[in-house]
Amino acid sequence: MSFLHDGVTTFTNLLGTGNTNPGLIQNATTSVLSGTVPATNQLRGQLTAGGVPLILPTFKIPITDRENFLTNTASGLWTADPNLKAPFVHQWNIGIEREIFHNTALEVRYVGNYSPNQWRAKNINEVNIFENGFLQDFVRAQGNLAACTAAGTVACRAAQTAAGVPASQLANSSFNNWGLPGQVPLTIFSRLFNQAGLPASTSTALEYSNSAFITNLNNNNVGAFANTLAFTSTYRANRENPALGLAGNFFVANPNAAFVNILANDARSNYNAMEVELRRRFSNGLQFQADYTWSKAMGDATDNQGNSQADLASRLTLRNPQADYRRSTQDQTQRFVANGLYDIPFGNGKKFLSGANGVVDKIVGGFSVGAIVTWATGVPFYISSGRSTFNQSTANNGAQLTGITFEEFKKNVGLYKTPTGVFFVNPNLLDLTLGTSGATTGQVTRSTLKAGLMSAPAPGTFGNFPVNSLSGPSYFNFDLSVIKRFHITETVYFQLKGTAINILNHPNFVYGNTNFDSTSFGRITTQRGVSRQMNIIAELRF
Repeated sequence: MSFLHDGVTTFTNLLGTGNTNPGLIQNATTSVLSGTVPATNQLRGQLTAGGVPLILPTFKIPITDRENFLTNTASGLWTADPNLKAPFVHQWNIGIEREIFHNTALEVRYVGNYSPNQWRAKNINEVNIFENGFLQDFVRAQGNLAACTAAGTVACRAAQTAAGVPASQLANSSFNNWGLPGQVPLTIFSRLFNQAGLPASTSTALEYSNSAFITNLNNNNVGAFANTLAFTSTYRANRENPALGLAGNFFVANPNAAFVNILANDARSNYNAMEVELRRRFSNGLQFQADYTWSKAMGDATDNQGNSQADLASRLTLRNPQADYRRSTQDQTQRFVANGLYDIPFGNGKKFLSGANGVVDKIVGGFSVGAIVTWATGVPFYISSGRSTFNQSTANNGAQLTGITFEEFKKNVGLYKTPTGVFFVNPNLLDLTLGTSGATTGQVTRSTLKAGLMSAPAPGTFGNFPVNSLSGPSYFNFDLSVIKRFHITETVYFQLKGTAINILNHPNFVYGNTNFDSTSFGRITTQRGVSRQMNIIAELRF
């Protein structure tokens, strides 16, 4: 059982830095009023010779979260569970070791660990779209927008004109209820957009044609839309107007903080592995070691572990903590690593040419060959929606499988090398566009998933594509070294070592954009590791 030590940043977040807890730290700076302006003999910093007093704002600590928010809408709160404890991990292993040949041993082990109380900072200001009715109003707004689009630009603008919208504010696309067939009144939007007692034809009618809002409606981004309305100062007066009947926590738990992060023992992880090791100690000029690992790492805060001292890994949703438990982003299902060193048996004292004279021995003796081979399965990934269909976050929201099952799609994931490009998804599932000029001639310049296979999740839902359910392209690398030793005396020798990193120049590909509607979907355009690198090292050893 081992206790874990996290970074200092985890706690400095609680002290008041930047936009975090700014109410605990205040600064006041005044310029020194000294010297005079030569032309007028007027004191610097004064508007007239008589002087104008400088009045500093009241210095106050602490200030409230609301005062913070009114000053800077990016400010938020970060605190810790008062019962926070040092996280720990249980580790265990059991194995059997056996000599199978002379100087050669085989070992098989089971290795595991479990951490039940890791630190996680989660944001409790998850935007609410359910109990307050916003989801239903969002869907109604989508219907209004679709009705406007179906009616056509002329009809939609005419309906707006009939409703009293000035010509300067007419829009081709709008999601308000203008009386077109299929359109219905909105309840939440009308209270946030329209000034109390004024008709929708006022300047606030422009909100219904806001391009960012239209994009949110078209992409099912109900969470992003609600988050904008919850924190943007444009709508603060209506959010806080008692006559409109919107509670202070209508959208989020604390409307006076852009985020409310709480550090707690709120994460867990586990690891289980089978390890097989074959090793030979140096004997008769040969030694080697080969290790194979078959493992699985799981957890519910896996996207941040090892990547940030902040430990911020907000839950997929506070409504279902179990939904975060998945394959870790650090999981590597299989890994094989082998290394070896072999003294080539030529020259004095060796199997071959052991009686060679000094000149021949200098030429054929003293050679050694070393190698390191690594192979591993790829890192986890999934096909994402890139949508905020449940709350303000897009993280870990998979695409919605519609025209293909997960198992069918999984069969089409791999490494596909074609004359037009390299893909991690079967090109048969893609619509490809080829370049027609210059270096792009005959090469893929655009790739999209065929229509009907996946879509964005519906508003108020998560996509059903399992998170971290796929593995990227495997990794392979072979390093080779050749050593030649020239003995000068019994204890002094000169050594030349030639090393080739990735001697086969094997490319290791990395999967590309995984958003289902990306215009480069399925393509591989980058590699990891290095291309072949060779060097020679000369050493005098004694």
